[in-house]
Amino acid sequence: MADKKQSSKSKEEKIGKGPIMFEDNIKKHKDNLDDTQTSTEDTRPKSTSAYMIKLVLIGDAAVGKTSIRKRYLGEGFQKEHLATLGADFAATTRTLDEYQIKYQIWDLAGQPMFKNVRPKFFRGCFGALAVLDITRRDTFLNLGSWIEELYQFSGKGIVPVIILANKMDLVDEQKVTIEEVEAFVEELNKNTKKHSIENFFLETSAKNGLNIEKSFEILGEYIIDRFSTPDE
Repeated sequence: MADKKQSSKSKEEKIGKGPIMFEDNIKKHKDNLDDTQTSTEDTRPKSTSAYMIKLVLIGDAAVGKTSIRKRYLGEGFQKEHLATLGADFAATTRTLDEYQIKYQIWDLAGQPMFKNVRPKFFRGCFGALAVLDITRRDTFLNLGSWIEELYQFSGKGIVPVIILANKMDLVDEQKVTIEEVEAFVEELNKNTKKHSIENFFLETSAKNGLNIEKSFEILGEYIIDRFSTPDE
């Protein structure tokens, strides 16, 4: 029993003051933006089969956000590409079950120099794909700051996030364990559950396409279920 407690304590210390989101921050944005969320939600009934969903790709520079977006859009994988300046935009229409979803995908620049211009691109988003690079530990530790920024500027308060542990094709260079990421998502869900928001996690690779399609499907389906009105 003592060993188990010690192991649990060690796990908490390993995550430390990294990306964990605390309840006071979540409550702050929920309270401040509750009225806005109510007025801007898409409340069309499910019988209306077309939906438009704005998503943002967030995370540090060079974690693979643009590669994930391009892979999802069928543009393949480019090992070398220019850094995103401010934000890139793309749109695509997909069919999930009986729903037709038009995704507006905003790929936000991760460099600190663009922090002051990012707020306008967050506005109105229904959810986010938060990307970390498993070969760079700092990209994991910075997730909390990215999610805080999302909550602050989304205009909807707390919105669902799918955490993507990217570059799983580089497991030999891995600096972040999957157990750590799972613990982070579990903690995030504890704090957002009371606001009826669930968050998700997938291992991805923009290079070989691992779970790229699935990540957008999971988030899209959840947003439709969460923000639409059931059939009468």
